Amino acid sequence: MHGNVNTYLVVGIFAVVIIFIVISQIQVKRRTKALIALAPTIGFTFEGDDWGDLTRAPRLQMPLFDRGHSQRFRNIMRGHFAGFDASLFDYWYTTGGGKSSHTWTQTVVAFTQDLWMPVFELRPEGVLDRVADVFTHKDIDFDSNPEFSRRYLLRGAEVDRVRELFAPPLLTFLEGLSSGEKWRIEGDGYTLIVYRSDAIVSAEEIQPLLDQTSSMARTFFGSCGRMKST
Repeated sequence: MHGNVNTYLVVGIFAVVIIFIVISQIQVKRRTKALIALAPTIGFTFEGDDWGDLTRAPRLQMPLFDRGHSQRFRNIMRGHFAGFDASLFDYWYTTGGGKSSHTWTQTVVAFTQDLWMPVFELRPEGVLDRVADVFTHKDIDFDSNPEFSRRYLLRGAEVDRVRELFAPPLLTFLEGLSSGEKWRIEGDGYTLIVYRSDAIVSAEEIQPLLDQTSSMARTFFGSCGRMKST
């Protein structure tokens, strides 16, 4: 009898896992179908899971794309928005392994314009970040904007160039963003990406996402225009 109970338990767990996988696959397919229908209505082209023309793909060398393993792109859409060359896609990567692994999925918007910026990573700052910075001293703070320094972790190898990019108008703009939205913003060369970690945006929310993130991109590239020539 005890053996039968264990068998039923294993079968039940296996069935739940299979059902979860099937439901997840159905949701993924529904999302792709919705984005295929959405793309032409916002002036984008749906390209699937591969960049149709690598020579026109945005430069994606930011910290996000160095994290984890098993990285992949899904639902790539490309077009023009608010005066920018723009790309929108779901990006997946996995950290850890076995039972301790976690797959992070996020919708990323990339904007490209002919204005250069240094490589940087901007994200909400947590308690562990503050503790780590006691030892690493990699967080770039601004005495002139303590609220910005309290809310955000800013990193970049070219510290002086990053400081130049984050001029007072940009710092003030970023202080005005809602802390609850937990935006992550990264730049490299002529490309800026905006996303929320482990957050997929529904097809219905794509238009508002583009409206909001393009405003961020406009402010960032405007600050690039005030930088000294490299």
